[in-house]
Amino acid sequence: MAQGTLRFGFVADSGGQDSNLAHLLTLFTQVCRDLGNRTSLVCFFESWAVERNHDAYFRHFWALLHHTSTHDDDSWPVEVDRHPEHALFEFSFGGEAMFVVANTDLHTQRKSRYFERVTLTFQPRFVFDGLEAGGAKGDRARSIIRARLATYDAAPVSEQLGNYGDSNNREWRQYYLDDGQHAQIPSECPVHTFSPGAETVA
Repeated sequence: MAQGTLRFGFVADSGGQDSNLAHLLTLFTQVCRDLGNRTSLVCFFESWAVERNHDAYFRHFWALLHHTSTHDDDSWPVEVDRHPEHALFEFSFGGEAMFVVANTDLHTQRKSRYFERVTLTFQPRFVFDGLEAGGAKGDRARSIIRARLATYDAAPVSEQLGNYGDSNNREWRQYYLDDGQHAQIPSECPVHTFSPGAETVA
């Protein structure tokens, strides 16, 4: 990782996590393209869902992304779909599409997704330019990453890992992975669309 390309933020409970996260994302998206093609924003949270189980964490995660998006004053990128079940969906803020990675204290088997407190990492879509599936560089990178996951994690490499834009891939499934027990994670995304006024499932 090139020095100085990462950005870090702390999301306090006071004032609302969604409002505080939106502020961090606004600051990040204003400068991310100047930071180079290996940049990410890593956000540490003061607290998370009250119930310590994956279902509660998962639902809080998606409710947070949904509420955070309501603070976005910029247009959603035209090439990115707002519906999680679409192959071209990606969470977006400040005009930037971003892949989101959730790490939690509950991921004890999938150690690559473990951290002592909940953290969310936002990786701009442009970070993956030149690493598309079908290209030698992209395929090699995926092969290396999955081999490392197979060695590092006690849980099997997730079947949810896929390639952006593939008609069979759903990006939202990769944001918050299970811990090796698929029943822990709901099969339906709690957010149906990120359009203004969208509803979440109960």
